[in-house]
Amino acid sequence: MRVAEADDHSLYISHVSFEVLKRLKQYAEVNVILTEVDVLFPTRYYSRWSRRVRETSGLSREDAAIIALASFGTNSAGSILGTHAVVTYDQPMVNGYRQNLPLLQQRLRAMTNQLLVPFYLAKLPEILTPDQFLQR
Repeated sequence: MRVAEADDHSLYISHVSFEVLKRLKQYAEVNVILTEVDVLFPTRYYSRWSRRVRETSGLSREDAAIIALASFGTNSAGSILGTHAVVTYDQPMVNGYRQNLPLLQQRLRAMTNQLLVPFYLAKLPEILTPDQFLQR
């Protein structure tokens, strides 16, 4: 978290992770996380894009949901659409995403071309391991 703050990156967790962590507030480590991150909530086209990511890539339902949230998610203020990157230890997700990236880009463009702003501007995130993120 310190690296992200030093580089002026905003940190987000999914709304699902937030609900789990809320139940563990009695642990100091959890409170540190909850005070340092914002929650990413799904927007209008999240479910549709999640389904299409899964159909296109064969990634798991959970991985597709994270990618969709990174494209069609917003913060609690509703001031952003999507994220620039997803940082994960899930190497199969990283590999599957990279392998299918051209198809996903094509599918997202076909979908967003029919949408109004701000959804027209949705982008795919970069998917990075923590080591790759730290090397940036």
